[in-house]
Amino acid sequence: MSRPAFAMALRLRGLQALSAALGMTLVILMVGSLFPAVGDSIGKLDVPAGVAELLGGADYGTIEGWMRSEIGAIYGPLVIAVIAIGGAAAIAGEEEDGILGLILAHPVERSRLLLGKAAAAAAGVVIVAAGTLLGLVVGVAVGGGGVGLGALAALSLHLALFGLALGALALAIAAATGRKGLATAGAGGFALLGFLVNGFAPLVDAIGWLKYLSPFYYYEEHNPIANGVDVPDLAALAAATIALTALATIAIRDRDLRR
Repeated sequence: MSRPAFAMALRLRGLQALSAALGMTLVILMVGSLFPAVGDSIGKLDVPAGVAELLGGADYGTIEGWMRSEIGAIYGPLVIAVIAIGGAAAIAGEEEDGILGLILAHPVERSRLLLGKAAAAAAGVVIVAAGTLLGLVVGVAVGGGGVGLGALAALSLHLALFGLALGALALAIAAATGRKGLATAGAGGFALLGFLVNGFAPLVDAIGWLKYLSPFYYYEEHNPIANGVDVPDLAALAAATIALTALATIAIRDRDLRR
């Protein structure tokens, strides 16, 4: 890994990650403060199973279900996906702008440069996950408590691995094509499709197997805020991250850069 590339990428995108982490903390704090006023009145929504899955169980009657539905199901994955995909796809943007070619004119290997930038993107994901954990701890306390630190840490850890896997996908597309738009749209589209598949596949037997291809399945299918860390799910996300990052290093090493 190129440490100068890591440091430069982190300086360029670190403020964005910190801003996203702070935003997550504040939003979760507001969500937690709303629970005592509205949680009991909403309760568990009577909606079809697929819709309930998309809403993280649609249980608003407990602080655990409230945080899972409001933060864990949509807002958390959305924010961390934006940070992960944007950071990982940036290397293609540098290639399109002609910056990458200038950098590689110096004695630095393509794979080391890519790994440095990938590490910076991963650091952004970790920062957002840490902000999420802080927000969950404070938000649950403000909402009346009842969820242990271990459960909140489990949700944040699953969220971090989810972001790393999506970032690695964007990195692989960027390294293979040199197109930032394609990397962003490809990884983002895959995430959206995975979200829908994870919600509706259990209702349609013919496509039920597709849920195992969705990162959302490994992120929240086993409800980490209620059941804690699921090691096989985290292992699957970690394996995907490693495999896609390795694929990215091979792709950028063997491809002619765009001019």
